[in-house]
Amino acid sequence: MNDATDDRHSEETAEWKPQFGLRNRHVQSLFASVKLRRPMMAKRAQEVLDRAQPYIFDCAEGGKIHGLLSCREDKPRKLAVLIHGWEGCADSLYILSLAAHLYNAGYDIFRLHLRDHGPTHHLTEELFHANRLDEVCEALNKMQTQLEPEQWYLAGFSLGGNFALRVATKVQEFELKLSKVAAISPVLEPMHTLWALEHGLPIYRSYFRKKWLRSLRKKADNHPGLIDYDAFYDRKSLTEMSDYFVGAHTPYANSEVYFKGYAVTGERLRQIQVETRLVLAEDDPVIPARDLDHLNGNPLLKIVRSPYGGHCGFIENFKMESWADRYIADFLGEDAQR
Repeated sequence: MNDATDDRHSEETAEWKPQFGLRNRHVQSLFASVKLRRPMMAKRAQEVLDRAQPYIFDCAEGGKIHGLLSCREDKPRKLAVLIHGWEGCADSLYILSLAAHLYNAGYDIFRLHLRDHGPTHHLTEELFHANRLDEVCEALNKMQTQLEPEQWYLAGFSLGGNFALRVATKVQEFELKLSKVAAISPVLEPMHTLWALEHGLPIYRSYFRKKWLRSLRKKADNHPGLIDYDAFYDRKSLTEMSDYFVGAHTPYANSEVYFKGYAVTGERLRQIQVETRLVLAEDDPVIPARDLDHLNGNPLLKIVRSPYGGHCGFIENFKMESWADRYIADFLGEDAQR
């Protein structure tokens, strides 16, 4: 680890170009999650899915974190931990794509679920919010203690990428034997991301509203009386829903305070304690690339700006192969070449 935090992070521009017909940012973003892609990704990740074994880690204050381990042998050796985005899950297509790529490269895979994502709504009563970082760090500590991997790495997408970046600042506090961190299309300044969702193509806003309402319905069904579902449903914008959510279900005074709590702009990433890569497309319709200009890192952080990729896309060709998968595998694999 490196304690020096006075120097700037480094930056590079990704040198890749999608096949013609895949260079539009909305095409890239939609292909990241479009259902038509699922059979192809499920086939590539078949062994990962077949070998998946569930784990639940009990954390402080009643938190329970669920994950799925796909291990080649009796115990993991070189383990990649993957975190999905907001309202995604361990079976999100971008997760399956990276999981399959890394598994074929020799990594064992642990696909972690944030609270109230995937099949976890019954595990805890209090709702998920994005400032529940400590329970994720605690779960990662319990995971490394229980699984005892020889080496382990962390990669996250979108909000999961935001969590991954913040975990990189907590390595020493939670005694994480973490080798490297990669964040793909991470949320940088949540208020700007909310603005982009509200003022961008309606398909993004409706997609996340629909998935959030579906998640809240599952939570309400598992914990009767906890949620006024109609109060969420009656608020038609994500901003109105967020304001109500923060006031009714978090300890924060207002949405601005809540969003600032998990922003990684400003000085936050000066505290990174492990080699980290942040990959963001300049054409991301959800995460404004200009937010990178308001981020202060340290020599352990490298920012990779990609001209293409949209949000969590980075699709190279019509085989649905991902440049980001290759880049992350190369980054993690540098250890073996030293």
